[in-house]
Amino acid sequence: MTRRIEFKHTSFLVLVKDEEDFSKKLINHINKQNIKAEFVIADGGKKKQKDIFDKLIQKKKYYYFGEDKNLLNFFNKNLKAVNKCSKKFIFYCDQDDLLNFEAIKRHEEFLFKNPDYSATKGIMYNFKYINNKISLLRKDYNDYHDFKSFFLRYFFNPNFRAYYCLHRKKNLKKSWVLAINHKVKDIRATSFLINIIALNAGRIKFYSEISVLRWDGTKKRDKNTGHFTNQAHKNRYEWFKYFFSEQKILIKRLLKNEKIFFKNFYVFKFYFFVFDILMNRIIRHNYISIFRKIFKKIFINTQNKNPTKIYKELNLKQIIDEDKILK
Repeated sequence: MTRRIEFKHTSFLVLVKDEEDFSKKLINHINKQNIKAEFVIADGGKKKQKDIFDKLIQKKKYYYFGEDKNLLNFFNKNLKAVNKCSKKFIFYCDQDDLLNFEAIKRHEEFLFKNPDYSATKGIMYNFKYINNKISLLRKDYNDYHDFKSFFLRYFFNPNFRAYYCLHRKKNLKKSWVLAINHKVKDIRATSFLINIIALNAGRIKFYSEISVLRWDGTKKRDKNTGHFTNQAHKNRYEWFKYFFSEQKILIKRLLKNEKIFFKNFYVFKFYFFVFDILMNRIIRHNYISIFRKIFKKIFINTQNKNPTKIYKELNLKQIIDEDKILK
């Protein structure tokens, strides 16, 4: 048997909403791991899943916060759940994720020893279930360039997304408090808060190893209307117009309290438009043929590779058994 992995400083925060089959798969995955850790389950479904999570053999705290009927419910659930975590670090886990606990343990050890880092992150790899087998699809966007300077971190990482990082609890709490107090009305804004607060709080350590297998698909609950977290704005530019017009007070407070060098709202708005909205659009349109070629190459290579070879190259034995892979 492999050595037991003990998480002394990390709470795993599991977000749950309906989809009981995914919850059962996650519990089965965790129970097979030789670990000791705290799991905080934040249930926002129509029906409580306490009976299901009672089967989790790890230390757990189950909370039913009522149904996630809207964003305010969802944001409040996140803040309450973060406060329920007793450890100084938090790793978010959706109920359809499969985690690499060996990798995340290395992240914990690094973050504990390096107070100038606010978070650590590994590679995400997407998958789907086909007849209860795991079909490996592709790596998710994982580009990141680390610098000591916040300006350089922010400048060179306009697409940085912090959700699957191992976070310091205080930074997540700060993000959700701001979102709730300022009555934020869309998920992109909370993502923006979590991203910029993490980047401003310290450096980000990136590991070139798989830390999460993430299910890639549309859940049953979202097939007809889509999840409310994705309904506010049709694209990032529309969100930008809303956010910088309706949430001036929030942005000014963020710039002041976090001592971000863009203390002037209008300077920051101009910077954000140029280096996030405009540059991403220019790159997308001017180099679309290049991206298509790259995507095609990656897609073809992924499809032609032997799944067993991918399994070994990515060292997925730390997450799942090889006989679970669709070949």
